[in-house]
Amino acid sequence: MADLVWSDPDPEKEDFAISPRGAGYTFGSGVVHKFLDQNNMSHILRAHQLCMEGFQQLFDKHLSTVWSAPNYCYRCGNSASVLEVGPNETMHFNVFDAAPENERDGPSQQQAQNATGKVLA
Repeated sequence: MADLVWSDPDPEKEDFAISPRGAGYTFGSGVVHKFLDQNNMSHILRAHQLCMEGFQQLFDKHLSTVWSAPNYCYRCGNSASVLEVGPNETMHFNVFDAAPENERDGPSQQQAQNATGKVLA
């Protein structure tokens, strides 16, 4: 199970493969369908991989990835999402963008604080 939830899906693969990132694995539809069948499940939800649209669905919608950090690290420009699961396993992705940067938080404030060594209010 750890290899499945800590690895990245690859729509061009069927089985496990070494990740091109040099750590972990990638996996394909065969791995997902086998896991679901063996565990009497219908869906896998994961959340540790950046998705520019806030979520991604693969393998006939049997695997979903959600990403809940909009504009990750203040530089990726990505959306984020929260998944609602309703009756009969209906799924709705609530997608949202980052809030606008304000005068107290965000990279501009952090850069000013780093330059002066003081917290600016």
